[in-house]
Amino acid sequence: MTPLHEKPRPRRLLSIQALRGLAALAVVAYHAARHLGKAVDASALTRFTQPGHAGVDLFFVLSGFIILHVHRGDIGRPNRLGRYAWQRFVRLMPIYWIALAATIATMLVGHADDVTAARVALSASLLPVSQDPLLGVAWTLQHEMLFYSAFALLLTHRGLGLSCLALWLLWGAAQASGALPPAFDLPRFTSLFNVQFLFGMAAALAVGSGRIRRGGRLAACGGLLLLAVGVLEASGWIDGYASFARLAYGVPCALLITGLASWEGRAERQIPRMMVFVGEASYSLYLFHLLGIGIAWQVWLRSGIDAAARLPTCFLFLMAGALACGFGFHLIVEAPLLRWLRSLPPGRQKATSTRTVSA
Repeated sequence: MTPLHEKPRPRRLLSIQALRGLAALAVVAYHAARHLGKAVDASALTRFTQPGHAGVDLFFVLSGFIILHVHRGDIGRPNRLGRYAWQRFVRLMPIYWIALAATIATMLVGHADDVTAARVALSASLLPVSQDPLLGVAWTLQHEMLFYSAFALLLTHRGLGLSCLALWLLWGAAQASGALPPAFDLPRFTSLFNVQFLFGMAAALAVGSGRIRRGGRLAACGGLLLLAVGVLEASGWIDGYASFARLAYGVPCALLITGLASWEGRAERQIPRMMVFVGEASYSLYLFHLLGIGIAWQVWLRSGIDAAARLPTCFLFLMAGALACGFGFHLIVEAPLLRWLRSLPPGRQKATSTRTVSA
């Protein structure tokens, strides 16, 4: 039983965990098709998987939802800042540094000139500079670090944090509309990707209000809208990389998350265990899937099989390589490392746990 003076911990939402798995699989399919398209004519496949990059949009909205869902009770409580910072560090940095080290090791073989001390330091720090980190997919983590820092202000001072988030929203809107002078256009700071974190926070507030009565229907509407935007992009009707697409993908993602969390929060739901596992492994899968695709491609080349003649099979083989690499790292390294790091003193403090939805 929870003591009267403590708020109950947020309920573990397995549907949200599974959604993270779907987002990761979408990104893997997107990159596997693009990798294949560099060697053979895979235009039909790349067009079909093109909307998979929106898995990143879903990740950002999910991150905003999860952080507020888990840490809402910490807002305006500066004494919780140390625990929050430790939890964010544990979840993000150690696994990323391992992936970065693996990337640097592979680059030293054929692209050693790109590995400079300055780029290594900037990549390891995830500072929001405009240059992508050495591990290409880690540009998304630069946005995560920005959001974590902004949310930390909420913990320090509610008014200061809300002002910062409002300014961030206005800054991004001004950049997207072209009203921002070039001198103030800082790509990582002003990108509309950042607004998607706020969409996720809005979803958490909606779920926390308890007023969403038909979560299943809302989730279905969000999912259908998300699918519709993906079809429009695959058909060439919209540019999925444009600023507008961040809204076109972000709003349905927020509706989907709000609906799923409300639907699951009202009753015990049966969520496929496999999808929950994929969600648990999604961070490792995201960081290591390019390595897995590369290894699988080298194996395929040595097999002597014509990739163009066996396009679907080759695509699935690359997908399998990515999944094997990501899942293997999660089971062998990430899960044990996280258990150990969370057992250290900062993780023993009695407060809301990030394990609620594996933030």
